[in-house]
Amino acid sequence: DGTVCAIVDQLSKLPEGAWTPDLLVLPGGRSNLTAADLVPGSSALSTLRRALDLTRHGGWDGAIEERRALRIEQSPDTLQHGFFLAAALIDSAIRQVHQYRIDRKFPVDLSTWSYLLQLGVRSLFGRSGLACAPLDIDAGVCGVKKAQFRLLIATTLLHQQGLFNPYANRGEGDVRMTAVSAEAPGFWRSLPGLLMGRFPAWMNVDCGYLSGRCERLQISGLRTYMLDGEPFDADPDRPLTITAGPRLRYLRP
Repeated sequence: DGTVCAIVDQLSKLPEGAWTPDLLVLPGGRSNLTAADLVPGSSALSTLRRALDLTRHGGWDGAIEERRALRIEQSPDTLQHGFFLAAALIDSAIRQVHQYRIDRKFPVDLSTWSYLLQLGVRSLFGRSGLACAPLDIDAGVCGVKKAQFRLLIATTLLHQQGLFNPYANRGEGDVRMTAVSAEAPGFWRSLPGLLMGRFPAWMNVDCGYLSGRCERLQISGLRTYMLDGEPFDADPDRPLTITAGPRLRYLRP
């Protein structure tokens, strides 16, 4: 995800009307949310093999999909593009996992699951060391709320593979988002359904649940976030705005 993010960020910053290549995303590395969305259910070699077969006659004979990445801005200097942003407790947990992996020098999968298990046990006793983030979120049609938030995620991915799709099916726009405040009732009980996109009517902004599609997401108070698995810092005194960036073309073998 980090590699794809770096390439898409550079292409999205080109002047309007500039030539951009069609992209073929190959899965590989620690996380593959982007690849799972654009070439679901494929390995790198099988994807590349099918792509080569589809260019055998000198052109592209497969499908092409246009997609927009998140455009993240914080005036005057921050402009980034990526596909999956995570903040609040998720950001803190991912940073702790990364540091744990570096300190222990274990294989990636072993160290990640080992630490997540420890973190889960400590959370049951209120000793996780994770703190909810005080944020002021304006998600347009998805709602406006100022509170302590335990969960904040945003994406333009469709999550076409597997059950993970933690966004309500409401609103309009290319930006999909979900945020859950610390006082939201029934969070742990509802978490399995939330991760699969099940948002009953009572899970609304008044109860601390903001989720769905929007054109623009503005967040004030944000100090840190993860973008496609990479850590970034933000200025909590300035609003951070998330919209959809330019359209790029992706090959679908």
